[in-house]
Formats: sequence, structure tokens, C-alpha cells
Amino acid sequence: MTRITGWQLLVIAVVVTAGCGGFGFSDGDDPSASVTPAPVPTSSATTYPPGVGSTGVTSPSLLGSAHGDRLNGTGYTLTMNRTVRYANGSLRSHLRVRVALDANRTYLTNISVRGHAAPVLLGRPPATASFWSDGDTYLRRLVRDNQTIYNEYDPPDSYAGTWRYWVHAAALNGRPAADVTRTVAPFHTRTLQPQQSDGTVYVIRGDRLRENTSSTAWASRENATLVAHVTRSGLVRDYRTEYTTLTDGGEPVTVTRTVRFTAVGNTTVGPPPWRDRAQSTPG
Repeated sequence: MTRITGWQLLVIAVVVTAGCGGFGFSDGDDPSASVTPAPVPTSSATTYPPGVGSTGVTSPSLLGSAHGDRLNGTGYTLTMNRTVRYANGSLRSHLRVRVALDANRTYLTNISVRGHAAPVLLGRPPATASFWSDGDTYLRRLVRDNQTIYNEYDPPDSYAGTWRYWVHAAALNGRPAADVTRTVAPFHTRTLQPQQSDGTVYVIRGDRLRENTSSTAWASRENATLVAHVTRSGLVRDYRTEYTTLTDGGEPVTVTRTVRFTAVGNTTVGPPPWRDRAQSTPG
């Protein structure tokens, strides 16, 4: 049985978290495309999500906390895409992480990387992989260089390989509450309200950064935009950020990051169809 070493998982943690700070949605994945926002009513009867008012986000941390509370103790599916493109539209890197998390914290993580500058957490891109665990057994399926590898592995410590690792480090920049707070806080925002058949969902938009943004990482980011869809209870169903910056070589690139939460309270995860093969593959 092939083993993943602690050093390899440490490399995964370093590479993934280094590239995801800030923003993201992938091609054709704009959640705002299907709605036509209208100005939010000013009636005193309007119920806004926690941390949100008629003029925009009033408290990013309160909104983040409400979002985190909606996810605690329940199952959900989290999808994060981060794409970097050159000025001519050609791809520099793309990372996609999808985590289906059961209420009992059994998970199935699917990862794909492509582009010459993509993270090397799966080895040389392009590559895809799936990781599954019920907390006792850890399985992997890796596809790279026209080969598919199955194996069972032992996590090198109490964090790497757990559901918290895949959600908090690989897909997000910290816990869901922290990722929402850090994404929204740098923006001047405004609140819009589309009319949808499934109830009121507020649209939060940001078209410029705050002048007093404390994070030095934002200093090199221009033309930054934000769009988020928030339910009345504070669940941030999805958010998309985009900005332009320069590579280490001085080339302008556009960075797009999207995060989406679906099947909240309705996600169940069973063993993958390749479980027996992964457990029986000789080392």
C-alpha cells in the first residue's frame, strides 16, 4: 500500500495556503448572472442579514460569524475555484477544491490543478485527485500523467488529511467565518435585493477597496470587485472576487476566486466506489 509521507502533506499545506489568499470564481461561474438586482426597500420592516444594512455590510465580522453558525454541526458542500489569467486571456493557473462534508464529518474532497504556474500539491499539473475519510480510514485516488493511483494512507499528524484541513486550509483561508470576514472587509459595499422564487437573497457588491485597508497584500491589487449572495439568516451562499495584479516577473494578471456553499443541511457522504481498490492496492 502506497503511503503519503508527512513531508508530502506539509508541502500540500504550504502550497495551497500560499496561493489562495484573497479572491476567486472560475470561467462561466458567475453567481450574479441569473438575477437582476433591484434597490433594497427602505421600509423599516425589512429584515437584513446579521452585519448587513440597507447601505451595505455594516460589520464583516458579524456577517462572518452568522455564516459560520449556519454551517456548524451540519453537512454542506463547499466548492472553491481560483483562476489566474494573463492579459491576453491565456491560463496561468487554476485550482479547484470541492469538499462534500457530512454532518458526522465524513468527507469526500475532489481537487484539480492545471496551468504551468498551478500549485504542485498533486505533483506536476495537470492532475486531479480525490480524498475520502470517515475519520478512521483515509483513501486517495490520484490521476496524473495518464496514470491512476489508488492507495490508503495514514495522516502524518492530527490535522493534515482531516476535514478541517481540506476546508480551512485547502479550500478557504481559515474557518468559513474568517474567510467571509477577510473577503468582505476590504471593500466599500452596497446592498441589492433580487426577487427570487426561493425567498429573499441579498446581493452584496463591492466595486472599490477601502482607503484604510490594513492588509499590505491589498496594496498591489487593482480594479478589485466583490459580489456575494446572502440569505436573511446570514448564510453567504456564494461570493466572487476579482482583481488585477503583477506576477513576480512583472506581468499583469487577473485573479478570480469563487466560493460556493450548496446542499447545506442536505449533504451526505458514503464510501467512494473505488474504496475496495484503494484498500487492496499493494504498496
